[in-house]
Amino acid sequence: MPDTLLAYLHPNDIPATFHKSLLDLLGFDMTHRQHLGPWASVRCATGGVPEGRNQVMAQFLATDGIDWLFMVDADMGFAPDIVERLHRVADATDRPIVGGLCFAQRENADDGLHGFRCEARPTIYDYIDHPDGHRRFTGRAHYPANSLVRCAATGAACLLIHKSVARRVFDEYGATWFDRVRGTDGSLLGEDISFFVRTSALEVPLHVHTGIRLTHFKNVWLGEVDFWSQFVPPPATERATVIVPVLNRPDNVRPLVESLRASTGLADVLFVTEPDDPTEWAAIDAVGAARMTHPGTFAEKVNAACRAGIATPWVLLVGDDVVFRPGWLDHAQFVAHKFGGKVVATNDLGNPRVMAGEHATHPLISVDYIAEQGASWDGPGVVCHEGYRHWFVDDEITTAAKQRGVFQAALGAIVEHRHPIFGKASDDDVYRLGQSHAQRDATLFRKRARQYAA
Repeated sequence: MPDTLLAYLHPNDIPATFHKSLLDLLGFDMTHRQHLGPWASVRCATGGVPEGRNQVMAQFLATDGIDWLFMVDADMGFAPDIVERLHRVADATDRPIVGGLCFAQRENADDGLHGFRCEARPTIYDYIDHPDGHRRFTGRAHYPANSLVRCAATGAACLLIHKSVARRVFDEYGATWFDRVRGTDGSLLGEDISFFVRTSALEVPLHVHTGIRLTHFKNVWLGEVDFWSQFVPPPATERATVIVPVLNRPDNVRPLVESLRASTGLADVLFVTEPDDPTEWAAIDAVGAARMTHPGTFAEKVNAACRAGIATPWVLLVGDDVVFRPGWLDHAQFVAHKFGGKVVATNDLGNPRVMAGEHATHPLISVDYIAEQGASWDGPGVVCHEGYRHWFVDDEITTAAKQRGVFQAALGAIVEHRHPIFGKASDDDVYRLGQSHAQRDATLFRKRARQYAA
């Protein structure tokens, strides 16, 4: 392995993971008679990173007999043989810059508690055109494992750089390797992307090896969403029937059925249509789904389906505007069996009460519970109170289950509600019909809640 300068920036303190990784790297180098050369340990604050990296590059150019620079950030964890593995794929001419697989922390959305929902994104970037007419360095969502991939930019957290690159940038731009530049839209780019703006202009190829993996020490906000998204429940073992009352929306049939079938093999779907809706029937038949006809409201259609006979232990009530995520039934049945739920709220990723575990817009309901007590306040055998036109059917089912101590929320069971109220669909006549009776339904629910309150 060629002689290599080891360099890193630090703000005085370093994480234990980096300290241990560095010691292991040095031990590996001595044991295997490798050729790590001098160090460049540069102290800098967060705002001084461009200057710190420039200082490293200047020292690199000024150090005789050293052809390669291994630059690694002081918040990374890595394997002892990382430098050797980078050298195996690097080449002074064809691959003069090779990076390891690193991940940045992306803050996606406010978590409602003054923090952010965070996710790891690979630092592999392409320079692409955007609809607004500007070209930007844009992160890839995915990458092939254990592969050497060509890209336009990466982070500077782990780079093996040949001295010819440092010299070419210096000759063209001066000692400004990592000085920040502006993108085509005027935004100020990071010092690492700015470096690759310069190397790209000089047609210096960049590769990232996705088999050379590192970890990135970051502070994150951890909450309930993280717990449920990371929890892997045992597989569901009981079948469920998904009851879907529909009204003149044939275009929604195929997406619903495809997402359901992709999400689980234990759920059957039953569409309940109007008696005079041949276009809807044709869409259902085209995907090989079951259907029956019954006129009336959402509640009347659900009750008719259950009276016709349900052969599965569970029913799920949804509209035709949902998308099923893999594992939803596993999560829902785990919560049901673990905590005695007879009415289990799936997570619709829209309604704040649902996402807080307080309500069910798409409840998974035990068929035995329906037979013995009823899911509404109307007694055994009745799922929905038929006085509601559309809204508040779920409120009564949820409230009754809470009164009886059989309500549970499965926040990991994602049945996403693609509704206009959440900005996820366009409004139409079906939505407007339901909304037109919302006030009447609310008044009826309040009256019944007072009547049946325990």
